[in-house]
Amino acid sequence: MEQKYILVINAGSATLKFKIFDFGDLKLVKEGIVERIGLMGSFIEFDGKKEFAEVEKHDEAFKLILSKIGNFREKIVLVGHRVVHGGGKLNEPIIVNKSVIKTLKKFNNLAPLHNPVNLKCILASNKYLPGIPDVAVFDTAFYKTLPAYAYIYAIPLKFYKKYKIRRYGFHGISHQYVAEQSALKLKKPLSKLNLITCHLGSGCSITAIKNGEAIDTSLGFTPLEGLVMSTRSGSIDPAIPLYMVNKLKMSGEEVDALLNKRSGLFGLSGSMDMREILVKAGFSVSGFKYKGRITAKEKEIAKLTLDIFIYNIKKYIGAYSMILGKVDALVFTAGIGERSAVIRRLILKDLPKFRVVVVPTNEEFLIASLAKKLL
Repeated sequence: MEQKYILVINAGSATLKFKIFDFGDLKLVKEGIVERIGLMGSFIEFDGKKEFAEVEKHDEAFKLILSKIGNFREKIVLVGHRVVHGGGKLNEPIIVNKSVIKTLKKFNNLAPLHNPVNLKCILASNKYLPGIPDVAVFDTAFYKTLPAYAYIYAIPLKFYKKYKIRRYGFHGISHQYVAEQSALKLKKPLSKLNLITCHLGSGCSITAIKNGEAIDTSLGFTPLEGLVMSTRSGSIDPAIPLYMVNKLKMSGEEVDALLNKRSGLFGLSGSMDMREILVKAGFSVSGFKYKGRITAKEKEIAKLTLDIFIYNIKKYIGAYSMILGKVDALVFTAGIGERSAVIRRLILKDLPKFRVVVVPTNEEFLIASLAKKLL
């Protein structure tokens, strides 16, 4: 039987992760990543090799990937794409056509760091793999089960009805995958489980899952609300951006850039690398060495940054525990959540005793599975 493959594209603001799965059994056969797209020192990592390449845009990165995967290219029969924002309209995986592309363009301003590059990758796939179906899988889709009282903000209802300003939630593909994997580990049907899933990486979010369905989540109208993240502020007093505009005479664009790109861990400590922050705060991190002397001031700032990060996570876990009543497991995933035992320990300190499950996320596998099922 002729081999067939699914290519899965997971694009971030400056990265393009890709995986190739066997169409039959969904076994992973190849994977890689293009990093620092549009930045100095961009490179592709594939087959254990790192190769520097000037990559300015995501469509260039897509073309570069195709040049590296050799004979696999001719046997790709389906391309699955992670799309961050479905705008409340697109809540199921969908085969992309001109109408879908037109709809997706309307959501670019709702997730400005992600949706435009997700769309660029879809268009690049149309161009470089003509005739191959593209399936969009949405991060927001997992949150279609949120009750109205969880997703509607306490502002005049016309802003929801007319402009669709509401909580959408993100990282849904990751939360769905780790919830399903947790059910397997716990040997119970997902529909019988109450979980709090913590996706802690460059972006961070927490989701409350009751009887297998999402009922609340920390990310909101955009991926800016909620927890402290690597460069995003998370939740702050809504009057602060107004103060910045009216009193500090900053433009809307400057405030947006500040809150999305220069806040969070980076804004507090000058670093977006949690490993560096932990080392500066006095913790040892396996496999990571910080070059240079750590001053008392740097240690103080690192400790404060860590305290703020941990405190916000604990607040959400506490709130979701009360909402759920019974919590079968607290689930950790993503770069920080699954790799840092120190962070998990700090989060769990002084909390009620939860059953803890650590699951490496695999958004690409779930995308491949859903795309194949749709096709």
